[in-house]
Amino acid sequence: MADVNIFEKYGIKEVANVYFEALETDTAAGVYKDDIVLYLDSLKVSTIETTAEDTAAQGGWGNPRLVVWDFNKEINITLEDALISFESLRFMVGGAIHKPKTKEPVIVRHSEEVVCTAGGIVPKPKEHLSLVEMTPKATVNHPIRLINLTKGTRTQLVAASASDTSKVIDGTTAIDFKNSALIDNAATSAPTTSVTTAEGDHIRIFWDEILVGDNAETESAVEVTISPNTFPGTYRVIGDTFMRSEKTGKDEAFQFVINKAKVLSDVTITLEAEGDPSTNLWLRAA
Repeated sequence: MADVNIFEKYGIKEVANVYFEALETDTAAGVYKDDIVLYLDSLKVSTIETTAEDTAAQGGWGNPRLVVWDFNKEINITLEDALISFESLRFMVGGAIHKPKTKEPVIVRHSEEVVCTAGGIVPKPKEHLSLVEMTPKATVNHPIRLINLTKGTRTQLVAASASDTSKVIDGTTAIDFKNSALIDNAATSAPTTSVTTAEGDHIRIFWDEILVGDNAETESAVEVTISPNTFPGTYRVIGDTFMRSEKTGKDEAFQFVINKAKVLSDVTITLEAEGDPSTNLWLRAA
């Protein structure tokens, strides 16, 4: 091995590309030992900070520090990513990720506003991002909830059974609003008076879309579940970057390896109208 020249100096500035290796096999998650489970190549900051405590034997005139011991050494790595993926989100919150399955559906909760057309017809709502027209359907334990923003009334459309497909907003009918304790239009305990939707009424519709199975409609749905008894894991972390030689002005490869790094559980995701996007990932060498 060649001797290291102590007079060779380098500048370090560029962010690292970092990837995570599994330390053990987890067949339930489909992960095997040494699998690459996360790769980050859009980091804004990758910081390595070493901290430690010390204590000293002190005595004599002036009580000087005679002998010093260091302890509790920690290496903290902070990674700030400009982008986020479902997998990096799962890493940060220590959650479980799944797509719709027959026994594990993904429930998407929608809220859209519509304006009643002639005759008080409540039109089909459009998804506010894609503008795709949707047909809200009530199912057991998943009613359609409506608020008439113009008249200040509210109601629910409740499916009586799994075979009840009559509670749907298909853009062909008006809806009677009973300003009660959010009860079904067809409920026997409903009040006798009602307020029917009129042309120009603004209606806010809340409903659940239940995505089940593997098909074109559900392939883009992903759910990350955060549980109080699950925490981020421990991985081997490798970072690749480069440093620039003072002598030649050229970049040379630089790599750091943390053989056992624990992803910390403290996570803050900030949603705000101004400022930079919020993404954070903290690690500590175990």
